[in-house]
Parts: sequence; structure tokens; C-alpha cells
Amino acid sequence: MKSYKDYPRQSVSMSKDGLFQATLNDIFSKNKVDYVIETGTWLGTGSTQTLSRAFSKNQPPKAYYTIEGNLTFHTIARVNLLTWSFVKPLWGDTVQKDKALAFIKQDKALHNHEQYPDVFIDTIHDPISFYTNEVEGKLGKNWVISMVDWLGNTFLTRQEDLLKTLLLKHRDDRPLVLLDSAGGIGWLEYQTVRDTLADRPYWLILDDIHHLKHFRSFDDVQNRSDFRIIAHSLPDGWMVAEHLA
Repeated sequence: MKSYKDYPRQSVSMSKDGLFQATLNDIFSKNKVDYVIETGTWLGTGSTQTLSRAFSKNQPPKAYYTIEGNLTFHTIARVNLLTWSFVKPLWGDTVQKDKALAFIKQDKALHNHEQYPDVFIDTIHDPISFYTNEVEGKLGKNWVISMVDWLGNTFLTRQEDLLKTLLLKHRDDRPLVLLDSAGGIGWLEYQTVRDTLADRPYWLILDDIHHLKHFRSFDDVQNRSDFRIIAHSLPDGWMVAEHLA
């Protein structure tokens, strides 16, 4: 794999891509999407706002759930998303932490990343430790984030397995699922969606399909007859698809 730091378009967000926005507008104008389930809120200024703006003011979703594991980012995102009353920011883990850590430890793509020369990765130097630290919340810490983490761990209850919980709750509602996952568990999150929703209809958006995060997810969607890819951009790393009943 190649270091994502060397990719000249790494800063390009799917939220700024005209084709991505046009694809959303087309879906929302022709279909009633009542529930959105998103992994990776970050600060709430990217895909969450892009999707929220794409909904007609006369036909908003009943709920837009967006999951963020970093309590500092989650708190900032709540403020940034106040404009949209239907957005429900959630703090916690998309999958069970022990399951995520076990997945990273045994992931063959990480152990043999040199076998995938056209795929990007956040670091080629000990990626297993890097993605383990990401899931454990040890990356990019400063004193503010550390203090907020302490407050959250001391006084709040961190939720786990939120992705599957929401999928089970809305599996018969034809939800739109957007996976902007933590880098090391994108393939795990995708499998969670695919296996939990099974033969039910839903919409699927993947971010970073040229990255470790979702290159296998994108390949799986391409090779399954129960998916219809609506649009995608390999250079900008996103895909929008429909899962057929």
C-alpha cells in the first residue's frame, strides 16, 4: 500500500464534489429517505451538513443519526449541527471495541499491505499499532481532548455497537447508511451493514474506496448482484449505491 500522505488529492472531500451532491439531490428528489445512519461525524461540517442540506425542507428525514467516537469532536459537532433538528449526534463506538481491536490484529490486508500497491493507507510503518491506537482513542491527543475524555469516561456512559443497534432498529425502513469509518475498521463496518440488513433494501455511501478503509467494501459491492452502483469517484474516493431487496 501507499502512504495516504503522498496522495495529492487527499484533502478533497466528497462533500465538495459536484457529482456527489448531484447524486444526493437526485436520490432525495425521487425517494423518501426517513432515516440516515452515519459513522464518523468528525466536527459535523462535512458529509453530515452536505446530506442535511440535500434534503428538501418540506420533506426532511425523521432522524439522521451520526456516530462519533471522540467526545471533543462530538461536542463541537452538536453545536455545528444545531441548524438541523433532525440530526441526532451520538457519542460512542460503532462496533464493540474488543471486536474492532481483534479485527485489526488479524486483518490480513494489514499484515500483507505490500500486496496491494494501488491502495492507500495512513501509515506503512506498523499500521497495526497505528489503527489500534486510533480505535483506542490515542491518536492526535492534546490536553483539551484528554480532559474531555476524562470527564466523559468519569461521568458519562460510552455506548458501544451503535451501528448494529441502529441498523436493527431501522432495518425495515430502507435507511441510507454512510460509512466514513475509522481507517482500520471500514471493512468490518461494511460487513456489519451487509450482514445485518441482509436482503432488505437500503442506500449505501462509502468514503475512501481507494484506501484501506473501504477498498474491499467497494470491491464487494461491485461484485454482488444485489447492489446497484449509482455513482462513484475513484480519484476522490467515494461511492453511492443502492441495495436491492
